[in-house]
Formats: sequence, structure tokens, C-alpha cells
Amino acid sequence: MKKDTGIIVGLAAIIIIAFIALSSFFIVEVGFVGVRINVLTGETKSFSQGTYPKLPFVHQVVNYDVKTQKQEIEADSASKDLQTVRARIVVNFRPVYEKVNDIHIKIGKDYFVKVVSPAIQEVSKTAISKLPVENIIVERENLRAAIEENLRKKIEEYNIIIENVNIVDIQFTAEFNRVVEEKQIEEQKVKKIQYQRMQAEEEKKRVILLAEAEAQKQKLLRDSSNQTVINLKWIEKWDGHLPQYMLGDKSNSMIMLNDKN
Repeated sequence: MKKDTGIIVGLAAIIIIAFIALSSFFIVEVGFVGVRINVLTGETKSFSQGTYPKLPFVHQVVNYDVKTQKQEIEADSASKDLQTVRARIVVNFRPVYEKVNDIHIKIGKDYFVKVVSPAIQEVSKTAISKLPVENIIVERENLRAAIEENLRKKIEEYNIIIENVNIVDIQFTAEFNRVVEEKQIEEQKVKKIQYQRMQAEEEKKRVILLAEAEAQKQKLLRDSSNQTVINLKWIEKWDGHLPQYMLGDKSNSMIMLNDKN
């Protein structure tokens, strides 16, 4: 019985020692920064990639991802003419590597929810409110650049880097979409009428040119149709034989001619 108890106690001691040994260090992986927190004093210290010591039950470690991260949010805004606009925005960001300890102290690990997301909502609403709704699609790239620039300025004080911002979708109210569709239909009708008018004008010009050309042709023919020209044309076509019959001018007599010897 004593032997079994000794074995159990020995195994328990081994387990406790192993647990303490494993709890006496922590590992920070590539792309992360670990913040070691002393739960007794509140003291914090950040650590880059590697293996580091810690006191069991005294130190806690929180790992921060410092690689580029991607988040997508929807921002509801109003245009300059008070039309509802919903923009789907994708943001790539990361915390400043050397400032992770400050981020942990001032904000915490949920810094995106506390700082970045509200800032995106704010700068998006401000940028969209400066444009009439019909210009938002046309000015999409300028709108994106304005949101990115203002967001970067607003977030940098929190030691967070905004790498880029993209607007992946913009939606309007059903009523506005209907108005835009009707406007496009009307514009297409106007363009069709303008095209038909242009074709009619071109056809008119073509008919006038043809008429003028025909008139010029007839004039030239009239100018060239004198007796001398007619005789010359007759001579050019004559084959060298006299006609076999010739009617007189002042009688009904008919004379038969023969050019053969």
C-alpha cells in the first residue's frame, strides 16, 4: 500500500514539475509580438519572435498579429443631396511593430473594433456627404482616395498603419436606382433621335449633291450639243459605206445609192 502511494506521489510530483517547467517560458511565433503582463503589478513588456521566460501564475502573455490584416465593413451614409448610400469598404492595416506594447496599454487587443471600425464609418460619411449622389460613381476613385487619406491621418495617432482602402461596392436606394434607370432610358431615346436627325441631314446633303451633279451634267450636254459636234460624232461612227436609200427633202422620191463600182 505504501509502495503504491509513493508511486502516485512521485507521478504527481513529476506532473507538477513538468507543468511548472512548461509554464516557465513562452514562444512568440513569426509575424506576432507577444506582450507579457505581470498580473500582480500590471507591468507589461513586448517581445518579438523567439522563446522567453515567464513566472507561472504571475505572468500572462497576449500575442498580437503584426502582419497585414484585412477587414470589410459596411458604411451607411448620406450624399450631399441627402440620398442614402451604402458603401462596402475593405481596409488593409497592421499595428506598428515597435508600438504593440503601447497599443495594448491604451486600447487593447480589440483595437479594430474600438478604433479602426468607428474611424472608417466617420471618414466615409464625411467624404460621401460632400458629393451629390449622381457623382459618387463617377468620382469613385477620388472618393476612395479621400477616405484612405483621412483614415490614415486619423488612425496614425493610435500606432496603427492603414496600408490601403478599397471600395468594393456602392449601393443606392431602390427609388434612386429607378430614377437613374429612367434617366438612362430617356438619354438613349435622345441619342437615337439625334442619330436619326444626323442621318436625315446626311441623306439630304447626298440628294442635293446628286441633283447638283445631274444638273451640271445636263448643262454640259446642252453646251456641247451643236451641229458641228453632232456631225463629228456621225463621222466617227460611219463605217465608210453610203446608205442604200436616201429620201429627198422636198419630194417623195427615193434614190437608191450603191457605192460599189
